[in-house]
This record gives sequence, C-alpha cells and structure tokens, in this order.
Amino acid sequence: MSRRTFEWAGLDTAAKIFPCTSGRRDTKVFRFVCELKEPIHPQKLQEALDQTIDSFPGFQTIIKRGLFWYYLENTDTMPVVRQEYRSPCSQLYDKDVSSLLFEVTYFGCRINLEVFHAISDGTGAMHFLRVLVFRYLRLMHTEQLGNLPEIDYDASESQSMDDSFEHYANHQKAPKTPHVHKAVYHLPGLKTPDYRLNIVVGTVPVKSMLAISHSYHTSLTVLICALVMQAIHKEMSVQDSTRSVVLAVPINLRNHFHSASARNFFGVMDVSYDFSENSGSLEDMIAKIDAQFKAGLSPEELQYRVNQYMLLIKNPIARVSFLSLKDEAMRFGNYVVSQRETSAVSNVGIVKMPAALRPYIEKFEVFVSTEKEQLCCVTYEEKMTLSFSSAFLNTEMQKNFFRSLTALQIPVEIDTDSFEDN
Repeated sequence: MSRRTFEWAGLDTAAKIFPCTSGRRDTKVFRFVCELKEPIHPQKLQEALDQTIDSFPGFQTIIKRGLFWYYLENTDTMPVVRQEYRSPCSQLYDKDVSSLLFEVTYFGCRINLEVFHAISDGTGAMHFLRVLVFRYLRLMHTEQLGNLPEIDYDASESQSMDDSFEHYANHQKAPKTPHVHKAVYHLPGLKTPDYRLNIVVGTVPVKSMLAISHSYHTSLTVLICALVMQAIHKEMSVQDSTRSVVLAVPINLRNHFHSASARNFFGVMDVSYDFSENSGSLEDMIAKIDAQFKAGLSPEELQYRVNQYMLLIKNPIARVSFLSLKDEAMRFGNYVVSQRETSAVSNVGIVKMPAALRPYIEKFEVFVSTEKEQLCCVTYEEKMTLSFSSAFLNTEMQKNFFRSLTALQIPVEIDTDSFEDN
C-alpha cells in the first residue's frame, strides 16, 4: 500500500457544477457493470477492492464546502462491498452527510461500480472497474491467472489527480463552431413517480454494427446518433417536427490531449437535425451529423472547449463570489444548457482486458442518471451494449431504436429483468 501525499484538493474544473446540480431526479451518478460468467464471491471482491482503491486516491475522498468552492478531502473511510440493495444510480452525494462518493455492489454474476460525477468521468471510472475486475479474477483463479502481470493502468498519484483542464488551457482564441438551432424539441411524457430510472439494455454483435456503419461510410457513433434521432422523430407530432432534435455527445478529451487523469476530462458537443428542412432519410441524417462531428472534433474546437471551462472558473467575479452565489449561477446555467438539448448519446468505446480473462467475462454495460433520456454504449470483445436510461415511464422511443436495428438485420438481445427487482 502506497502512502497518499495529498490531504485535500479542489474539485477539477469540470466537476464544480455537479454538487449543486445533483438531486433525486438526476443524481449525477453513473454505473459501470461487468457481467461475469460465474456468480460473484463477495469476500474476494472486497479483497480486490481493498487492493484497487490505493491506485485511485481521488476515489477515497469526501466533498467539503469551502467559502468559495467545494473541495475533496482525503478520508480513512474504506469502501465496503455490498449486495445490490437499491435502484441503479441512486444518490451518492448528500451535502449533509460525509460519505464516499462511489460504491461497489454485486448481484448474481454482476459487479456494479457507481460513481458520483464530481470525482471522475466515465473513462476514469472504467479504469477503476478494469483494475478491480482484473484483481478480482486473479484472486478467484490464482492457478490460471496468478502469474499475470498487472493491468495497464499505472498512473502516479499526481497523474491520477491531475486537473487536465488547467494543464492544457491556453490563451488561444479559437472561434467556436457556429450552432444555429431553431426551437429545440423536448421529450414529453410522465416521469417515474419514485425517481427510479427506466432502464432498457440491448446487446448486439459489434461486427454487425460496424458493417452497417461502414456501408454508410461513417463512424459507429454517428450511426447511433442518427438512429436515436430517427427513433425520436417517430414519436414527434407534425407540429413538433418544426423543432430541431439536438443530442449532447460527451467527448473524451484524453483521446486528443495526453492525460492519465482519473478525474473529469471531457467536453460536450451538440449535434442537431431539423426534420422540417431535411428529408429525414438515414443517409441524409448521417451526412449532416458526420459534418458536425468533423467540425466539433477539430483541434481548434477542442482547444476552445478546454479554454471555455477555464474562463468560467478563472472569471474574476466568479473567483471572489461566495459559494452560495456560485451555486445559484451554476444551477441556472445548467438549466439553460439542458433546454438546448433533446437527449444525449455517450459512446464509452472499447473496454480492453487481458486475453486470459476472456473465458470469465460476459460483457460490460454503462448507464447514467438523467432527467431526460440518454443512451450509453460500450464494447467488449464481440458484444456491444446499448443502455437507455430514462426518467420517463414511456419506452416507445427505445423500442423504435431497437426495431430500427432489427430492420437493419442486426440481432438484438433485450434485457430489462436485471433492474426490476433490485
């Protein structure tokens, strides 16, 4: 066990908005799942967690309120593995309770890692889960896996705790890619009365998905965004169709700036489509979205996103304002941003694990809390999971999406049972 050198640290640049905007409806919590091919042994999972936490010092922290900002304080509290006992993405942060901001639970063959967004983004959380699963399986199958070298996450404490926004921000003034939206369409419907998420997970062969995306000469993420927009459009009235459908797409900035941080380092790009001014064909949607992706992922635009985060934080008025005033301003800003978006699509990408673990791992999943509907995608080996989390009772949009996949001759295995009894 290495000795941690930090006692406290400010929230990273992107994380500052999460404590004041989290609540029962949107907890700002996401869940990563590794489903194994054998039931979970809780004592071995606890032992693996004890080994893993020391590699991720930012996870063994609690949030404190300062006069001007929130900050993370190191704690001696150790995480305790539990059998799953509440609904997915329940609240982890309570301003009146000093507690860890992540949780590891299990159910059947599934290991669940839930994380409050203030301490990490999806990539950082996936690094944690990869290490946890690796060490768990090595403990469970010592004879077969005991000699495996450590998994490829070896960031130092300083690298793991790095605020990469501060590191890469500069004074370059890059023009923001113009986004001209008409009135934005918002998903209607009754929301779940008990604040539970309505979760629907589809598993598909990734090769089939790639074959379709290649046939349209586009990326997998662009194809998925187009299919989500198409599914939303099927639920829109003629009058609603005059409004733009806008999807928020998180960007892992580590793919564009060198960073080993386990904290937040992401941006968000909006892509839109106006069905009243375009044909609505899948080909046309893909072409329009693909062009927006290319513009939004240009080096100039990515640098602009990093700089904009820092400008908000370094603003002289913001720096001297009391935290209570900052909270109100950030809540208002969060509301304004949410009104510009219909839904969200997040593709976490490919989970890479040592080949020796393949006989033991079935698949990975990820989903996130939301006040609307969000699709999260992740790929492991031959399987891609597409997980919808929704605040609404109605699931017609999700059904439309998966029907569009079967119409493209992509087999889909739907799973809702795992979330109904927990």
